[in-house]
Amino acid sequence: MKIKYFAYYRQDTGRKSEELDLAPLTVLELLRYLGQRYGKRFSDRILYRGGEDINHQVIVLLNGRNIDFLQGNETIVQREDEVLLFPRIAGG
Repeated sequence: MKIKYFAYYRQDTGRKSEELDLAPLTVLELLRYLGQRYGKRFSDRILYRGGEDINHQVIVLLNGRNIDFLQGNETIVQREDEVLLFPRIAGG
């Protein structure tokens, strides 16, 4: 899967994008993995309630579609998918 980071998520990760071979997994599982990989600051921005939910300030697009209109946290990410992460302040 390809992950693209926008606004201050780029600063937190030090990347504009990256390729990961983790699929299939849920969006929440992916964000937990990324939170562990990039540390507390990034994790605190994208997750809340001890990692039990996605922070409401994060916009997650899967292949151009907002996960809020798919299966939310439980949306499955496949190997060929593209995930975009925007902070709500930067993306609407």
